[in-house]
Amino acid sequence: MGGALAGLVTRLQPWLLLCVLASLHLLLWIGDDTQLGRVALLPHIGLLLIWQPLVRAQNRLSTRGLVVLGVLVAVFVWGFGPLLLSLWMLLLAGLIGGKVFLSRARGPRIHYLGALAYLITALLTVALPRALPPELRTPEGIDQLGLLLSPLALTVMLLVPGQERADRDREVLDLVSGLFVLLLLAVLALGTLAAMQLADVDYPRALLGTLGVIATVLVIMSWAWNPRAGFGGLSVAFTRYVLSLAMPYERWLESLAALAQEDGRPEDFVARAANRLLALPLISGGEWQARAAQADTHSGRFGELASHRYDFAHPLLDMALFTARPLSGGLVWHFNLLVQLLGQFYQAQLRAEELRRLSYLSAIHDTGARLTHDVKNLLQSLNTLCYAVREAEDPAHSARANALLARQLPVITARLEATLEKLRRPQPATGDWLPAPQWLQAMSARFAEQGVTVEGATDPALRLPGALYTTVAENLLANALHKRQAEPGIGIVLRLGGERLSVEDGGSAITPALAIDLLRAPVPSASGLGVGLFQSARLAQGAGYDLTLDHNHDGCVRFVLQPQDPQVPPATEANPSR
Repeated sequence: MGGALAGLVTRLQPWLLLCVLASLHLLLWIGDDTQLGRVALLPHIGLLLIWQPLVRAQNRLSTRGLVVLGVLVAVFVWGFGPLLLSLWMLLLAGLIGGKVFLSRARGPRIHYLGALAYLITALLTVALPRALPPELRTPEGIDQLGLLLSPLALTVMLLVPGQERADRDREVLDLVSGLFVLLLLAVLALGTLAAMQLADVDYPRALLGTLGVIATVLVIMSWAWNPRAGFGGLSVAFTRYVLSLAMPYERWLESLAALAQEDGRPEDFVARAANRLLALPLISGGEWQARAAQADTHSGRFGELASHRYDFAHPLLDMALFTARPLSGGLVWHFNLLVQLLGQFYQAQLRAEELRRLSYLSAIHDTGARLTHDVKNLLQSLNTLCYAVREAEDPAHSARANALLARQLPVITARLEATLEKLRRPQPATGDWLPAPQWLQAMSARFAEQGVTVEGATDPALRLPGALYTTVAENLLANALHKRQAEPGIGIVLRLGGERLSVEDGGSAITPALAIDLLRAPVPSASGLGVGLFQSARLAQGAGYDLTLDHNHDGCVRFVLQPQDPQVPPATEANPSR
């Protein structure tokens, strides 16, 4: 029932305003009869209370508010007279003036302009002349003329619809514009009275003279506001002043951005940012509760609690602010925006922490993958040595087996020490830089006995990242040797030309479906973890090298490792082995 009545009042607001002005005109017609005027004043005040745009029709007044309202109405009725009626019309003009400047549609604006024109005309021709002292000269019959002419402005309200189209324009009031209209009419009235007293002129001349002075001042102020003569004028100064009012909020935003750059836990960031809210005006204290991705909650309190509480919500942050005085709708929206920004920064802190955790896990994975490859290569070397030991039982092969053990055991020992060193102090995969001939000789000594052809023509002064080249070569050769078990008799060639390393086998081509993800992601593997080539490609990329599948067809499958910006031209490979 209350909502329907409020909607009816909202729809009938233009007609209610017309009734308010008609009841006011009735008070002006009554004139000097104070008793009858007090009786007619009560329905006028009632209609005004129903129409007024300051308090929404859906709101309920408290008992204290009703008592204060009753006292004000009683004082107004008791002191009713020409002077008090003039002041009342000034207030009404300011109230309606605030609606004029804020109405967007043409119909409501003209409607309120008609109401404002009636109030100004009735005030200057009827109410104000009656309120002047008897010794001041006023023309005879000016009030009667005003009573006859002022209702003409009400006909505009009858002809032009005044219904607002949007709810945002319906119950809103521009207090600054209304105050400007009120002060302007007050200056006009007081200036007319002062001119009559000082210049000893009659009312019409004083009124016209005051209007001329006010009009001249307004023209000068409008020019000074935006002169367009090489300097900014008053508008620039006023804009600078209005923007300076938001300095506390801007400084808090700057501190928020600075806090986001500091290291620490996300909940500590929220606590420090919330404490700095105390520097803002009107804020006495507050409470906050932050939610993390793991369903953990953190809460805190800052400042002192006050009588007015305002709750603001963000998907990851709830905050309550306490103020000693009630906030307007604009300030509540402003503080809600600040809390939303704080929530977004907190969410960014959570994401940064999650990225750090994932980076740490990725580092652990990379280190484990490198060590896994080292251990796998060491096992392959140990298998070769075990085969050599079995051959040492034959006197015909004992000398060659002992020579192989003498060469490989120091290498395996060094590789084990390097693996343990990686566990103690992780370092880049490139490792120590070795002369290219020395690295090529070491690879020839390790794989010559396994049927791998090692070729190369390099500059003795050229140095290579030994750990990277060794890891990639061992991985590629291990895959090729395993492939030869399924395809006996295929040739395997390791070739080094400058900084270009290639490993080639003469077996069958890699299937297209497998070749797409071979160096970009882990792939299915029947003999390993499926991440060997992927890990080798990542290590090469991190060191500034590229590992690519250069040829892939039956009889020639070749992988190439070379710098991303090669300094040495690649060696000629016109006759790949089959």
